[in-house]
Amino acid sequence: MKLFGKKAQPKKEEPKMQEAVLTLYACRKDGKAVPDTACRLFDEVMDKIFYMDEDEFQIRFKDGTAAVFHLVTDAEETKVQSNGMANFFSQAPLENEEVKEAALCQMRLFNCIIGIRFEIDEDSDRTNCIIHSIYGMAKELSAFVLYPNMYLYHWDGRLLLSIDGKSDFEEFYPQASTTILDREVNEEEADRERKMRSIAILKEKGIPFLEHLKASVFESECKIPDKEVIIHRLACIFTACVQSEIYTSGQFENCQEMAAEEIAQMEERYQISDWLSPEERDYLENPDKDPALHNRFGWRYECCSVLLWALSMMELKEPTEICNASELGAVIWNHTFDSLMEAAVLRSREEILDMQDLVLRYDWACVDARVHHKEVPMLSSDIVFEWHYALNWLVQADGIADWDRVTTTT
Repeated sequence: MKLFGKKAQPKKEEPKMQEAVLTLYACRKDGKAVPDTACRLFDEVMDKIFYMDEDEFQIRFKDGTAAVFHLVTDAEETKVQSNGMANFFSQAPLENEEVKEAALCQMRLFNCIIGIRFEIDEDSDRTNCIIHSIYGMAKELSAFVLYPNMYLYHWDGRLLLSIDGKSDFEEFYPQASTTILDREVNEEEADRERKMRSIAILKEKGIPFLEHLKASVFESECKIPDKEVIIHRLACIFTACVQSEIYTSGQFENCQEMAAEEIAQMEERYQISDWLSPEERDYLENPDKDPALHNRFGWRYECCSVLLWALSMMELKEPTEICNASELGAVIWNHTFDSLMEAAVLRSREEILDMQDLVLRYDWACVDARVHHKEVPMLSSDIVFEWHYALNWLVQADGIADWDRVTTTT
C-alpha cells in the first residue's frame, strides 16, 4: 500500500489515530504565502485544500485524514504570545547565556504564528513524511518549530532552546525579519546610496553594523503622512507624555485634576479627541489602570522630538542625550494647530528616509549589544527605540500607518 493511500476499515484491535500539534513561529509581514507553501510541500500526499476562513485552512490527505493550519498574524496577539513565550523560556537553565539571550530576543521578534494539528498512528513512515514537510515549510518561511514539550527547533533540525536548558547551538544570532532581508520590492540605486551614507556615519562614530542589512523601507514604498496628520499625531503623543509626567513627577497632590486641565488645553489647541490612538485614549481615560504605562508613555517625548524634527521645528540631539521636554513644550504650548500648520515645514522625503535608515542601523547595533552583553556608548537603546518607532510611522514601514501597530523589527 502506498504512503497515505486510502486505508481499509481498521480492525478493532488496531490503535486509533492520535492528534499531534506543531507550531511554526516566523518573522513575516503576513501569512499570505503559507497556504501555497503548504500545498507545495504536501503535494505528493495531498488530496484537496479547504479554506475555513482567512486565518485557517485544511489540507486533506489521500488517506482521508487532514492537517489543520491556523494562522495568527494580528500584531497585538502575536506580540502577547511572543513575549509570553520569551518570558516562559527565560526560566530555562541554559549555561550558555549568550545563546539563551539571543534565543529570547528571537522569540520577541516573532510576528507570524502557524499552529498545525494533524493525526498520527503507528506508521512511522507516514508520521515522518508529515513532520519532514512541516520542517520544509519552516525552511521556506524562515520559521522555528515548537513542540508541545516546549522544545524550540531551528528549521534545519537543531534544537535552539528547551525549557530544561538544552541547545545544539554554541552561537546564535536572531534572524532579522524576512521583510527586510528578502524583499519582493526591488532595491534601487537610491536605496543602496542611502545605505552607504548610513554606513559611512556608523563607521565615523565607531558603531557596529550589519553589512547585508537592507533598508526596511525602500524609496518606492515610502509614504510620508501629510503635515496635518503629523501635527495631530504629535499633539496626541505629547498629551499622553504630559499626563505621564504629572503622575510621575511627585509635584502634584491631585494628579487626575491636573491632567484633566492639561488635556482640556490640548483639546482646545489641537482637537486631539478625534486623533488619539486606542492605546492613548485608554491611557488618558484610565491613568491608574497600569502604573507601568506612565514610564512607557513618558519615553515618548523622544517620539515628539522626531516629529518636531520632521516638521523642521527643532534638531535632533545625539542618540545618547535625552530630549528636553521643556523645549518640546515651548513649541507645542506656544502654538495651536493652525499656527503650527503655518510655521512648520515638512522635511523632504529623502531627508526623512535617510534618518530612518540610519536609526534602523542604530537599533540593530543596540540589539546586537544587548544579545552579546556589550555596550555601545555612542547610543542609548531607549532613545533609539523611540526614534525608530516614530520614524517607522513617518515612512509607514511594513505599510503600517496605525500608530499602535508600528513595528521596529531589525
